Amino acid sequence: MIGLHGDAGYPPAIRIQGPGGRDFTIPPPQGATPRVAPAPPAAAASPFARLERAPTTPEILLGASALLMFGLVFLVVRHGVRVHLINRRATLDAADGASWVLFAALMLTASIVVGATVGRLWQAWAGLTAGFSLCVILFATALALFLRASERRR
Repeated sequence: MIGLHGDAGYPPAIRIQGPGGRDFTIPPPQGATPRVAPAPPAAAASPFARLERAPTTPEILLGASALLMFGLVFLVVRHGVRVHLINRRATLDAADGASWVLFAALMLTASIVVGATVGRLWQAWAGLTAGFSLCVILFATALALFLRASERRR
């Protein structure tokens, strides 16, 4: 009978049954170093390697429903901004442009926050920084269009 058993990373000792039915063990060589698995290369490390687990289906559904609710609230805000600009005698095109850019900036911000929360991606600083930078650009564009819309009178 041959059986293998290892201890603390050393090569396993081999159990052999002799012709008389007696077992004896061949020990591992003296001075053997423990086997250590090679470390993966640092360049191939995934930014998502530290994540605990993937999001579950209920978490994804909650995130999608939160985005839907944000979208509905932001549509009401967009309509309020549009009506406000039209009441200030801005052209319809200027009011629509400013309100839609504001809606896009709000939805992008909500999408990044909900996605990072559901996907546990708060460690991915490069992606979040790029996304929030785009949000800042969209908010600045919306502000510029909002301020300029009242100058374009009907």
